[in-house]
Amino acid sequence: MQESRRYRRVNFTFADWVAHRSTSRYARHLSGIFQSRIFRGLLPTLLGVMSTAVSVGIYETLRDHHVFIPSDWPSLTVEANQAFNLTSFALSLLLVFRTNESYSRWLEARKAWSGILIRTRDLVRMTSVWFPDDPARKALIQRWAIAFVRCAMDHVREDCDLEPHLKRTLLEGEVAALMAAEHKPNFILRILTELIWQADLLEGQTVRLDETMSFFEEQIGTCERLLKTPIPLSYTRHTSRFLVLWLAFLPFSLWPACGWTSVPASGIISFLLLGIEEIGVQIEEPFGILPLEQICDTAEDEIRGKINDDMVKELVDTGLQKAADFNGALYNKSQANGRSKAKRYFAQ
Repeated sequence: MQESRRYRRVNFTFADWVAHRSTSRYARHLSGIFQSRIFRGLLPTLLGVMSTAVSVGIYETLRDHHVFIPSDWPSLTVEANQAFNLTSFALSLLLVFRTNESYSRWLEARKAWSGILIRTRDLVRMTSVWFPDDPARKALIQRWAIAFVRCAMDHVREDCDLEPHLKRTLLEGEVAALMAAEHKPNFILRILTELIWQADLLEGQTVRLDETMSFFEEQIGTCERLLKTPIPLSYTRHTSRFLVLWLAFLPFSLWPACGWTSVPASGIISFLLLGIEEIGVQIEEPFGILPLEQICDTAEDEIRGKINDDMVKELVDTGLQKAADFNGALYNKSQANGRSKAKRYFAQ
């Protein structure tokens, strides 16, 4: 189950949304149950519940036919379903709260990383315009911005191979210093802050860039809080115990009404309920399933030259010149029209 988390790191495209909305999704999702990683992860537990149902069925069948088991032995089934009716509502509340809280954590993590990507773009945009005469400082800030995004992912993931990415961006000495740092994102923020404060900028520009550094710090803190603080463990343990015990006794209640059909019925009900709980557990720690690699790749591609600074400046300068020429021509034409109208007026 842990290994399968990497396959859920998906950034949707337009084609993905079309397939997601298609009514054929019902057949597609049902046909893929046995390939589902949730199903395969829960299979041992499902087999345990179904084994209980088979054991109940064998016992009751042998007892009814007086084979090996005397008829005066007690029945294992429970015909009164009040206990299940009373507890199913509480179980539903536990599962709903579990999944809602887990989704809130997942959404908060996604918003934090969306903010990191947006502010990284903003940082590159501002430095591209505000350091026209200091290309070395601008390039250095952009290189460390790439390293920051990569280190932020490494900070919340176990399976990152960080050093090869850094070697594509930083110098050998810079990589060594960064890898030796205990808190890599903070180390980079200190370097970026020093580069900003040493620059010859207006006060407002310096404050704006420093606010971006503070924003990065806040988002890293949010990620650390989500990573180190799960939903209260007592709640998670009690939900698991409640659910497993409820499903373990389910075959005893289903046998009188369903007979041998209770075996597949127990498996299906167990898959549905355990699946809800398993989804909540998987998204509770969101960084293993969020597409952080794609976010980092997007940031790196944009910083490395998706936008050509020289081209942007050339387009702006050319556009301003043409606008000035156009406005001048328009003004001259207007003046000529005015003089023509005046001549016609006095000629009358």
